Parts: sequence; C-alpha cells; structure tokens
Amino acid sequence: MAKARDMTRGSPARLLAGFALPLMLGHVFQQIYNMADSAIVGRLISIDAFAAVGAAGFLSWLVTSAILGLTQGFGTVFAQRFGAEDAAGLRRSVGVGAGCALGVSVALTALGMALAVLALPAMDTPAELLGDAQLYLYVLFGGTPLLMGYNFAAAVLRALGDSKSPVYAGILSSLLNIALDYAAVAYLGMGVAGVALGTVLAQGFSLLFCLWRLRGFAQVRLGREDLRMDGAVARQLFALGGPMALRDGLMAVGGLIYQRVINGFGAVTVAGVAAAWRYFALMEVVGAGLDGAVAVYVGQNHGAGRGDRVRQGIRVGRRMALGGAVGIALLMAGSGRGLLALLVAGEAGEVAAVVSVGYGAMLGMALFLPALYLLYIHRAALQGMGDALWPMGAGLLELALRVGAVLTLPAFLGRWGVYLADGVGWLGAALLLTLALGRVLRREGIKRQSVTQRKSTGAKDDDEGRG
Repeated sequence: MAKARDMTRGSPARLLAGFALPLMLGHVFQQIYNMADSAIVGRLISIDAFAAVGAAGFLSWLVTSAILGLTQGFGTVFAQRFGAEDAAGLRRSVGVGAGCALGVSVALTALGMALAVLALPAMDTPAELLGDAQLYLYVLFGGTPLLMGYNFAAAVLRALGDSKSPVYAGILSSLLNIALDYAAVAYLGMGVAGVALGTVLAQGFSLLFCLWRLRGFAQVRLGREDLRMDGAVARQLFALGGPMALRDGLMAVGGLIYQRVINGFGAVTVAGVAAAWRYFALMEVVGAGLDGAVAVYVGQNHGAGRGDRVRQGIRVGRRMALGGAVGIALLMAGSGRGLLALLVAGEAGEVAAVVSVGYGAMLGMALFLPALYLLYIHRAALQGMGDALWPMGAGLLELALRVGAVLTLPAFLGRWGVYLADGVGWLGAALLLTLALGRVLRREGIKRQSVTQRKSTGAKDDDEGRG
C-alpha cells in the first residue's frame, strides 16, 4: 500500500526540496519532449508547420490553463482535508470533484473546437499557417477529457504528498509521445495532425498510470456514497478551483491578444517567439516545482492549524526560488542561441532570423524571471491557505499589464516591446501578491492569537510566536 506524505512534521526545507525535486524532474522531461516535438515539426515537416503549431499555442493553452487552475484548486481542498485528518471529507471531495471535472472537460472540449474555427482567423493568423493550426487544434481538443482526467488524478496524488507518481507518468508519457510523433510524421506522413494525436494518446497513458498509482492509497478508496453529487462540496471545490481556472483562462485570453500582435510581425517572428516559448518550461522548472510543493505544504499545514510552519515554508520556498531564478536566467542568456538552433532547419538566412527573434524573446523572459518565481511562491502560499481571490486579482492585474504592454510598447521598442510584455505583467502581479501575502499572514496570526487567548486552559500554544 502506498504511503501518503505528512508535511506537517519535519524540516520545511527538506520537505519542500523532496517534494519539488520530482516535479522539477518532470518539467525537465517535459522540456525534453517539447524540444523533440518541436524538432520533429520544424525539421521533418517545415518551418511553416512549426509556426502553425506555435500560432495555435495560446488557444491550446487557454483550455489547458483552465484545467490546471481548476485541478490545482481542487487539489488544495484535498490537501487541507488530508492535513486535517478528515478521511470522510477527503473521500467525499475527491468523489464529487471527479464528477465536476468530467462535466467541465466536456464543456471545454466544445469551447476549444469553437475557438479553433472562430478565434484563429480573428487573431490575424497568417493564411499560410491557418489550415495546419486549425487541424492541430481539432485533434488536440478532442482529447480534453483525457487531459482533465490526468491532471485531476495528479492533483489527488500530490495532495497526499506523492509528487513522484505524476512525474513518472509525465516521463513515460513524454517518451511515448516522442515515439508516436516521430512515427506519425516520419513514417505515416500525418503532419501536424499526427503530432497532436501523439499528444492525446500520451495523455491517455498518463491518466491510466495515475489511476493505477491511486489504487495503492486507502485514503481515496471511494464508495458509491462518495460519488454522489453534493452541492455543498461542489461549491467548496469551485470556490477555490473556479477562480483559479478563471484566472488562468483570462491569462490565456491575454495570450491570444499577445499572439495577434506577434502575428502582425510575420511568420518568422511567430516561429521565433514560439521557439522561445518552447524553452519556457525549462526556464520555469525550479519555480514551477516549488509552486506545487509550497501549495501542498501550506495546504496541509494550514489545514492542521500549523501557522508557524506555514511561515517557515514560505520563507524557505522564497529563498530557493530566487536562487534558482538567477541561475536559470544566466544559463539562458549564455546558451540560448544554441538551444534555439536545435529546433529549426531550412535556409540559413531564415533559420538565423528565427533564432535571433527567439533569443530576444528568451532574454526578455530571463530578465523578469525572479519576479515570476516570487509570483509562483506567493500565489501558491495564498492558495494553500484557501485564498483564491488575491491570486485571481493578481491574475487580472497581470493580464491588464501584459495586454497594455504588448499593445503599446512595440510602437516605441519594436519587437522588444513584445519580448518585455510578459515580464511587465509578472512584475506587477508579483508586487501585488507580496503585499497580499503579508496582509493575509498578519490576519491569520491575529486569528490564531485570539483563539489561543480564549482557551480556558490558558496553556501556551506552541504554534504561536515562531513565524
């Protein structure tokens, strides 16, 4: 039987590192897949096909981000139930959450198909890219329920302290995806549709793997009563998951505006920025791993009433994040051109132009990477404490700043206005979340103090005074 990880005891640094490292490994393997996938499209099909997949990227991310936000919010509820040792509440929330996730996935499938038809032309997608971009999205969105199922199962595993199983699923599915993509393109001649189909099949494998791993956890062995829809439980799940899904979805909508501006610069710029974004998973590897770790750590300790450990974990996570951000930014600045050149092939001048654009976009991201990492840590901490409103507000601010920057800065800075737009949004959101986190921690500290003072025993609560 698999053993859940209790994060309410032990060194916060060791717990966060132990939980985050598998997540980071998973992101590295995802990046290996992204590189291989991009190289298959850019080298075995064409640069136009590579640009078409890139032009479809933000629409794909719109659906994916909504799924990630929803399941992360659900996972916070699961972690709080686990930390509070509420076994029945945990099973009930998982059972109800599964039904909710299935319903949302069906709605997102329909939305994605409609967007593929309507949004790509509205975004001024270059005519030579439109057909492949739409075909890619049709196939990809057909697998939306599988993507939802995998992320839901992974959220349950992480809430129980198991960050390794989702990583194993990601590693194995990435290898499978690469093999399927290569076979579909090199041997079956399926083009971008084959690449999308390989992704869908790999997502199905990830779902099956995570479900198999969940069988070992007695805490989530569900009975029929756990699967019955419960309005109160569903409202609680959507109270956290809904704002997170909305926040991430709105960020993706901002990405559509961003993509429309990029499209106006032509196919070479579309390909170059798409190439840089393929490496974004590598640039955020430490921050994304700590994001997941801090959310579960804070969720469990907040559920258990361990305010001292919540504060300790946030401080440790912040230090780890800033160190990682600086190191990765320097790595990208030093080796970015070589990494980008791995993704495309063709006429030398065209390849050089794509790499030049991609390197500029990569430097723009690297410059603001510390702000992005702080955003991740502080947002995860707030979510772990059950606060979805501040993260949603920060997401709206990030959206407004990003859209405002991408619509105004290119008039003064040219392409560099596009390159810096993301960072402007990250910086503004990070500042807001830093202020919000301090306010919430002070508020939580007052609550704990007042509860302690009312205890009839008058005993000193050892959770006080350590933060």
